[in-house]
Amino acid sequence: NVGADTVTAVKELAYLVAEVMGMDPNLSYHEARKEVQHAYSDHSKVRRIFGDVRETPLKQGLQCMADWVKTVGSRQSQDFGNIEIAQNLPSRWVSK
Repeated sequence: NVGADTVTAVKELAYLVAEVMGMDPNLSYHEARKEVQHAYSDHSKVRRIFGDVRETPLKQGLQCMADWVKTVGSRQSQDFGNIEIAQNLPSRWVSK
């Protein structure tokens, strides 16, 4: 999974994930953090090393992942403790 040449908004990704999981999206919006607004993948090195690679459309890849999750099931991840950096977080984002 290297990235995509097609721009996808987080909102669109959320709707696609909900769709392939067979759920209605339940989105909530929070004030923006001071983070990267746009991120891009440069695939020139991948193409230089591996040549032309088969590309999987986002929805198809998400569907494969959803099918796998539905077959295998979820797993309980380990507890990572308090790893969130709370400095400068908007108050709405702070866990209570």
